[in-house]
Amino acid sequence: MVDKANRREEFIDITMQLIAEKGFGGFSMKQVTRKMGVSEALLYKYFESKDVLLYACFESMHRRIAALFRNYVLPPLDDMTAVYCAIKGLWMTYFDLLVKSGYRTIYYFAYRDSPYINTVLKHDDEAAATYFKDFGSLMHTVNEKLHFTDKFTSAHLWTYVLDTTGIFAKRVIRGELPASEESFETIFAFVSRGFSCLFP
Repeated sequence: MVDKANRREEFIDITMQLIAEKGFGGFSMKQVTRKMGVSEALLYKYFESKDVLLYACFESMHRRIAALFRNYVLPPLDDMTAVYCAIKGLWMTYFDLLVKSGYRTIYYFAYRDSPYINTVLKHDDEAAATYFKDFGSLMHTVNEKLHFTDKFTSAHLWTYVLDTTGIFAKRVIRGELPASEESFETIFAFVSRGFSCLFP
């Protein structure tokens, strides 16, 4: 017998797979229940509406990323070379998570680029708060060395990193770019050009 927590996660997982494959257009709760071979009534016991289900999918990936930032330990930032290596290490860890998350990453960025993101922006979102708190803490540490907030806001930096990295991650997941160490190094070389304004 499937327990409630596992059943809930199964609904989330199937939804993310379906939307990663076909997009949000035409998505319905019935597609999920048909794929799982269960009744719509069962799905509605866990998620009262489509919006609630879609948000739960987004939040599940949000929590994975938040945990990455929460658990990441920056090395000592003794000089600019160390700062650069720290940024690269964090980026590589983040990029690796996105690539390994496969269809969950595809879903995550599709949700961020859809009108559904307003669900996150209009509500007190614990996952988002944790996410940005942990990311902000890391950026504060780096900012003590680079003073990048004298040049632009952390929101600009985060938007650039998230969106640019996401584009490359999706290409790797779909097999359009190789999933190799050399490929990841090349991608970071492109992304890090945007960091060049941080360094003297």
